[in-house]
Amino acid sequence: MPMFSWTALASCLLIVAAFPVLTATLAMLTLDRYLGFHFFTNTAGGSPMMFFNLIWAWGHPEVYILVLPAFGIYSEVVSTFSGKPLFGYRSMVAATLFICIVSFCVWLHHFFTMGAGGDVNAVFGIASSVIAVGTGVKIYNWLFTMYGGRVRFATPMLWAMGFMVTFVTGGLTGVLLAVPPADFLLHNSMFLVAHFHHVIVSGVVFAVLAGIDYWWPKAFGYRLDPRWGKAAFWFGLVGFYVTFMPMYVVGILGMTRRLQHYDVAAWYPWLLAAGIGVIILAVGGACQVIQLVVSYRRREALRDTTGDPWNGRTLEWATSSPPPPFNFAVLPQVKETEHYWEVKQRAFEQARLSEEPDYKPIEMPRNSPTGFVCAFFATLIGFALIWHIWWLMIVGLLGAYATFVVFAWRDVPEYIIPADEVAKLDRARRAARQQILTTGEVEWQ
Repeated sequence: MPMFSWTALASCLLIVAAFPVLTATLAMLTLDRYLGFHFFTNTAGGSPMMFFNLIWAWGHPEVYILVLPAFGIYSEVVSTFSGKPLFGYRSMVAATLFICIVSFCVWLHHFFTMGAGGDVNAVFGIASSVIAVGTGVKIYNWLFTMYGGRVRFATPMLWAMGFMVTFVTGGLTGVLLAVPPADFLLHNSMFLVAHFHHVIVSGVVFAVLAGIDYWWPKAFGYRLDPRWGKAAFWFGLVGFYVTFMPMYVVGILGMTRRLQHYDVAAWYPWLLAAGIGVIILAVGGACQVIQLVVSYRRREALRDTTGDPWNGRTLEWATSSPPPPFNFAVLPQVKETEHYWEVKQRAFEQARLSEEPDYKPIEMPRNSPTGFVCAFFATLIGFALIWHIWWLMIVGLLGAYATFVVFAWRDVPEYIIPADEVAKLDRARRAARQQILTTGEVEWQ
């Protein structure tokens, strides 16, 4: 199973385990706000600190819900552009599961200063340091995957390499913040802001940008312009460091976050540097937008006719770009960790594809806007509850319920793609692949 699948599965497990805590917390907060309960009211027997404990008991696993799928993206990108299988596959899976478990044991490091006592702080400080082992294993596995490989510095790989350098910086500062005495000095300071952005922006945003560049040709049938992509990376990486590294300094100098204004002269040059970094970041963002526009205009020149522009290792690259509605004409029988890579290498050795399969009709589900419409009405409900607009809340509830009922009682059959159409689409894909095998006219990006 590809590493991205493992990380997505781990993220789903975290969602199932963590979000009931948020649901219960919001239920208690709603009862406090609208019905006069006092779960979190200090003067009426409740505890505001219980709210912080519950929110962060959900909130810290939620950080890994964000970052674990991003780790899967990096695993796919690093392996593909290093031309090697992912180093230490089993240890990567074990590290992912380790992070899943320990992420539930670290939430109190967000408020070491609440007065829980030295013993409690020590337990959570040790757990917060230990969880770095899981991410450290992943960093070493990615580095050893690159070691000895033929690394291609395409845009997705640049984002992955920028992530590794940046995430290590953020991780080391996180270990520092996991030490309660140090956290007492740096709590609620700009040092914490810099740490958070180092791990979340590099861990999630860089992964999103790498993933967009990596899977764009598979989704839309043409690659993104590499020149503008690399410009976006370099401006983004340099701008990121110029923006956030000075924040570590002003945090150590005593600057807390969320200040409306300041009058400490020692902070000024560092904040000026951070402001310059924001401008550089904005240039990087502009390059990213320009890349999308230029790529669309040059889409014919950037067209992917092979379905496999990166010499990929996972099964999605076995389909055409973009893939047909059914993805695979015949369900692949996966026997190896990198099944597609093994099949592709055998095909190159024999200079021919396997025998044409027996095509059959494929049943496909119909699309439905139900989830989007229900989410719209749920947004109305939340807005109405915040501002006590009861009529709007009722409209939202009725709209969400009616949408769900209409969906549940719909009498619309699924549709069938005939075997002839399946065969036509798959034969076109096979013909393009066979030409590559015969002529060898392919240049991996």
